[in-house]
Amino acid sequence: MKNKLKELYKISLDIFIIFLIILIKFYKIWYPSIQKIGKGNIKVACIGDSITYGLGVEFRRRFSTYPSILARLLGKNYKVLNYGASSRTLLSSGNHPYFKTNFIEKSLKQNPDIIIIMLGSNDSKAINWNAKKYKEEYLKLIKIYQKINKNSKIYIMTPTRSFDKIKNDKSIQNKVIEEEICPIIREIGKEAGVNIIDLYSLTKKHPKWFFDGIHPNKKGNIYIAKYIFNILTKKLKETK
Repeated sequence: MKNKLKELYKISLDIFIIFLIILIKFYKIWYPSIQKIGKGNIKVACIGDSITYGLGVEFRRRFSTYPSILARLLGKNYKVLNYGASSRTLLSSGNHPYFKTNFIEKSLKQNPDIIIIMLGSNDSKAINWNAKKYKEEYLKLIKIYQKINKNSKIYIMTPTRSFDKIKNDKSIQNKVIEEEICPIIREIGKEAGVNIIDLYSLTKKHPKWFFDGIHPNKKGNIYIAKYIFNILTKKLKETK
């Protein structure tokens, strides 16, 4: 009887430890710390959702997210700050608004030289989507950054292609991304006078770049980072 109780206690303890590990991991994904890569004086702030956070490369985020790869490409004069937060929407009326994190405030305090924004994948969900509000609130977000530092270079990115096969009110809708969000982002770029990086076109024929159809794997992040790097360096050369 005692042996059985000891065995039961051990099993219960093991289950509790596993549950605790999962809970801690979930907390870190939902409330991530800001990942800082590099020690340079030129600061690059990456604002986004779980794609920016690096959910597809969760166990190698330090090395395999597109912000971390971008930091290595940019070199020693740069510091890249990853403000990615899972499941977040640009829409304040969305189920998990980015505005409710403290990442906007924290990124503003860093006074970044370059700001890269990618929010829209989670906005495409049927429970969230509102085209008019999305445009209004995106322009509002850009103005917040422009007001703090008029010399900051702002880049807004179209969401990546979604290859997700799940279809319900809470799933990412690629049709909305392609037919509504991407055109709106192009309009916003022109109206706000900011640069556009078209990741949708880059990724639309590459399902193998994704861990689960939504989140880029290491290979996908390498291509994304290189694409961003090429655009950034081209723009920097044009302004010299």
